[in-house]
Amino acid sequence: MDRFYRDEAKSGATEHRRALNRLLRDCRHGRVATIILPTLDRLSRNVRIAENLFYDFERLGVRVLIADMPTYDSPDRKDVMMRQIREVIAEENRKDIIERRWKGRRERVRNGLPADGNVAYGYRRAGKRLIPNAQEQAVVRLIFERSDAGRERCKVAASLNERGIVRRNGRPWTQRQVSAVLSRRSLYLDGVARYGEVTGHDERLIVLSTAGRSQ
Repeated sequence: MDRFYRDEAKSGATEHRRALNRLLRDCRHGRVATIILPTLDRLSRNVRIAENLFYDFERLGVRVLIADMPTYDSPDRKDVMMRQIREVIAEENRKDIIERRWKGRRERVRNGLPADGNVAYGYRRAGKRLIPNAQEQAVVRLIFERSDAGRERCKVAASLNERGIVRRNGRPWTQRQVSAVLSRRSLYLDGVARYGEVTGHDERLIVLSTAGRSQ
C-alpha cells in the first residue's frame, strides 16, 4: 500500500517533524520497503540529519529512490558521493537564504520598520511603509493604559473580549497577545524598531504619548 508523508510548512533543517517521525516509525515496524523522495532536500537541508537518516534507512533495509536523481543507486559509492555533495549544496543554499533574510530585516529596521514581514498591530501596510491603523491604535492605547494602571495581562485580555474587541484575525485576545503588544513599547512610544543590535527610528510610527514613558 502506498503512503504519503507530508511535512508541509516545516523546515527541511528541522530534525523533529511529525511526518518524518511517522515515516521512521513505520520503517522500524517493517511497513515501508521503499521511499521515494521528490527531491533530496525534502528529506533534509542539514547534512548531519540527512546522513543519519540514510544510515537508518540502510540499516533497516529500506530502499531510497530520489526523483531528481533518477539513476541513484545507494550501493554505488559514486552515487553516494554525489548525494552527499548535493546535501552540502542544499545546506549552503539554506544558509544563504537565512543570511539574505537577516540582512533584509536589518535594512528594514534601519529604515524605521519592524524587522519581520508581519505588520505590527496598530499599523497597516502602504506600499513598502507602515501607516497608522486608527482602530487598532485605539486598542493599543487601551492595552497600555490598563497595563500601566496595574492590571494583569490576562485581565486586560478579558476586558477587551468583554467589550467585543477582537484581534485582527477575528479571534479573542489572550494574555500572550496582550504581552506581544506590550513588548513593543519602544515602537509605539518612540517609533523605534529593533533587530538585535540594529535600531531604526520613524516618528510617524509613534502611537503613545510620552506619558507612558514613566512606566
